[in-house]
Amino acid sequence: MGQPKVRGPALGIEGERGDAPQDLEKERMLSCSPLAQLTSPSRRALLDLGRIERLARRQCICQQGAPPRQLVVLGAGRVKVERVVEGRVVPLGHRGPGDLVGESALAGATAASESATVLDEGQGLVVPLPGLARLVAADAALRQALAAALVARKLETEARLGSLLLCTVEARLLEFLRAAAGRWGRPHASGQLVSAPFTHADIALLIGSTRETVTLLLGKLKRAGLISFDRRRIVIRDGAHLAARAAAT
Repeated sequence: MGQPKVRGPALGIEGERGDAPQDLEKERMLSCSPLAQLTSPSRRALLDLGRIERLARRQCICQQGAPPRQLVVLGAGRVKVERVVEGRVVPLGHRGPGDLVGESALAGATAASESATVLDEGQGLVVPLPGLARLVAADAALRQALAAALVARKLETEARLGSLLLCTVEARLLEFLRAAAGRWGRPHASGQLVSAPFTHADIALLIGSTRETVTLLLGKLKRAGLISFDRRRIVIRDGAHLAARAAAT
């Protein structure tokens, strides 16, 4: 007989204890994340604690103001992270494969400082926070790896703020396209397809612009032969030229 199945309580997917394919998938997810350099026994302890779970569209992974429950290492899909400040929604970004979600809870806060909602169905390695807290308290290597991940997120946020203050809208759009291709890019007959279905309104929120301006700039890039569209998804036709244009803008 096979091993008994267990249901992950947080996001509701079935998995099997000691299942080799599951273990390989956990390794794949961790190897693409900021915790990739973590070595055994710390790595093994973290993988044993985590479970692979399906992330359904519109699933709330964490809710601002609610007690944090888990750290999620995304393996596939897309998650929107945002914060409400004085009644206004502040977009903090979209997370994709290899990204962490819920890492702010590692600072010891009793309430989540932002909300995270699944936009495109995917899966993730879900690590329950109570067990993770015990591991962190006992494992210096894990503490160091998580601290490095938090610092990297802080630097990324500062870079985004600097871009909003100092760069033109076109430069911010080009950087968005470069990053999106790196995170959600797939081979395409015409170049590289950004598989995540970003709307013009999504992009505008993320780069601090308007939908109309984003539409105009994407049209300009299309006429220049740098991008095209396939079923409302962006195709990067000339990544090298796009990067050079971003550097010069």
